Amino acid sequence: MGVKREVLVCKISDLPTGKTSHFKYGHSKGIAYNDGGTIKAYVNRCTHMGGPVELTRDGKFLRCRWHGADFHPCTGGAIDGQGPPGTFLKRLELIERDGTLFTELELPDNAF
Repeated sequence: MGVKREVLVCKISDLPTGKTSHFKYGHSKGIAYNDGGTIKAYVNRCTHMGGPVELTRDGKFLRCRWHGADFHPCTGGAIDGQGPPGTFLKRLELIERDGTLFTELELPDNAF
């Protein structure tokens, strides 16, 4: 059993609808997306080879910068490209406190 730590995702007021915000998630990075007022967060790692994803200019996809795999920003599901069909970006549960969103990161006991 590991040790849980809260990780700051973003202030809700700083993330407009249809936009993303990046945050640190342990040794990885995370990406949050505002889906019409509901914020979703994922580990920012493509299901193909672990590359980072970012919102396309038209706002329709989260696209891997390494090989162009597209993911649906509302579900994290692979849509097109080299992301294996049926795979999803790892979704992170969010905790809201006073207009700020956090997620939990579990660290192994020997991390300290």
